[in-house]
Amino acid sequence: MEREPSRRRFITGCCVAGAGTLAASGLASGGAAEASERAAQPKTRWNRTYESGDGGTANAIAPADDGGYVVAGTTDPSSGENASVIWLYKISAAGRLVWEKTFAEHATTEAFDVAATDDGFIVAGHTHGEAVEGQDAFALRVDAEGVEQWRRVFHVRDSTTDTMRSVAVDGEGRFVFAGWTSRFDDAWVARLTDENKIDWAHRYGPGSRSRYHGVVPDSGGGYVVVGETADTSGDTAGWANKLDGEGVQQFSQQFKKNSNSSTNPKDDFNVFYDVAETRNGFVAVGANAFDPETNDQRGWALEFNVNGGKLWDKRYTEDNFTALYDVRYGNLEYFVVGETATDGEGTDGRGYAATLGIDGQEKWTGTWGSGSSGFSAFQMTDSGGFVSVGQTAESAGSTASGWAVQIGGDEVATATPSATPSPTPTPTGESPTPTFSPTPTDEPGGTVAAGDGDGTDTSAPTPTGTPDGSGGTEAPSDGGAGTTAGGDGGGGLSPTTIGIGAVILALGGGGVLYNRFLAGGDDDENVAGPGQGTGGAAPVDTGDGGGDGGDGDAETTEPATDENEDVQSAQTVVDGSESTGDAESADDGDTTSAADDGDTGAADGTEPAEDAEQGEDAESADSDGSTDSGESTDDDDESTDT
Repeated sequence: MEREPSRRRFITGCCVAGAGTLAASGLASGGAAEASERAAQPKTRWNRTYESGDGGTANAIAPADDGGYVVAGTTDPSSGENASVIWLYKISAAGRLVWEKTFAEHATTEAFDVAATDDGFIVAGHTHGEAVEGQDAFALRVDAEGVEQWRRVFHVRDSTTDTMRSVAVDGEGRFVFAGWTSRFDDAWVARLTDENKIDWAHRYGPGSRSRYHGVVPDSGGGYVVVGETADTSGDTAGWANKLDGEGVQQFSQQFKKNSNSSTNPKDDFNVFYDVAETRNGFVAVGANAFDPETNDQRGWALEFNVNGGKLWDKRYTEDNFTALYDVRYGNLEYFVVGETATDGEGTDGRGYAATLGIDGQEKWTGTWGSGSSGFSAFQMTDSGGFVSVGQTAESAGSTASGWAVQIGGDEVATATPSATPSPTPTPTGESPTPTFSPTPTDEPGGTVAAGDGDGTDTSAPTPTGTPDGSGGTEAPSDGGAGTTAGGDGGGGLSPTTIGIGAVILALGGGGVLYNRFLAGGDDDENVAGPGQGTGGAAPVDTGDGGGDGGDGDAETTEPATDENEDVQSAQTVVDGSESTGDAESADDGDTTSAADDGDTGAADGTEPAEDAEQGEDAESADSDGSTDSGESTDDDDESTDT
């Protein structure tokens, strides 16, 4: 999953690495006796950096069938017309570069998440032209070797700024994307089939500035999405929303952490970046801060049950600025990664990783890297280790490189390959130019120099190395990253687009909504629910497909507040059935129409005339461009299941 960067950015080399999933939190503060009971930090098995163009970041990682991993991120090409391109590369189980490719639709194309499919990978991101209004969501499907199968550019409106920050594959092999749109500042979810069709796309927004950062399919056939939304006081609340298999909202919950201040009792900034299913429900990870304008921020994990009731939550503080971006659950443990730094600009930034017990208590924690580094996402190894990816730079604001570290697990044996160059043609659709990639000499902990974005495809043979986390350098390949260009860098759809269709999000019948508010039973009074006047949930769109959601059959009530309760939860229950629009195919067979039942937007109940005429909530276009290219605090939460 991708995470939205807090305020920290690498000025050169693109934005701070993406979101990810981080396991539930809960560092126990205590004396030396308690600290001595914690497990020792696991060994670093290997530690490598990866170069491409004028700097790049690794935002997400997915497992490959052969034990390796595919990493997705963004790089700035050192040549060409593109400002940034999707950077997709595969590493072996020992961290050696196997192949890499880049993909571009318009002048700026960025990737924030990647998920494994049955026979390849699906990537989520966005794209936009140079000096144009609006931005489109972007989906990319590749096979196991990174060869493009299809791509899709889709948006809510022609002029909206849209993005997808997370993608997951459900049990039916469908792709569920989560992000947000500038249309009423709503969160946005769309489901695509493996045949590049949109099943449905919905918008949600209990407050202003609603955003989804993470999504996970649940065992019941639905989905849970997490992110942030602004409550009635203007503060940012952590937001969790459960959807059924068609995107109909089941509950919507907001959480704010207690600040222990008499004048401002709740933290002003609370956000979830990722979510994972657990034995009791779901665990979300992120960060909170008393004041978002300061450099102080704490990592945060919270578990809630299948009805949205809080079970426990804890903070984690390694340095002044700490955030959790990715989480996994297994064997009654939570695994998390993120970043910690002196300030929100990334000064003395390090990657952060931890294993947590079932109630969020810390088992071990550690930091990796120096200069300005951070982990964005990770995958578990078969032997219980972490392969964490992110970015590293000499200092805050300097050029970043992709970065991967294996923490714990078994040591990975490396084989010595034959030093045989391999030709790799560039299927650009114009004039393919074969290039040759000599075998790099791998040394542990070294730098893998990837391509520079010159439009050629690099397939890097396996280098020799014994990864142990020590220093070293990998000789760069002389080939560049192969760029699959789908556009001309301008606005709108690329000239290579096959068929320009519209995904009509016309909402079918609306359900009847009512809210019921539950008060959690935690004794620490540290987490607040949606707050007075929020209603706690996103109304369901009533059928206009592109409206502001204010004219629906949604009954909203003012939740009663109780200063003695820790969690005030708002549940939205949907009664009645919902109809969805039938698919409509254009000449190219790739355009669909979908219902939008999650549209929420403005509260004034009015619909702009242009929207009433248009009746659309998402439009999409297909293109098949085929060029490859330390210290912690314990809140001592005692919570009950609500």
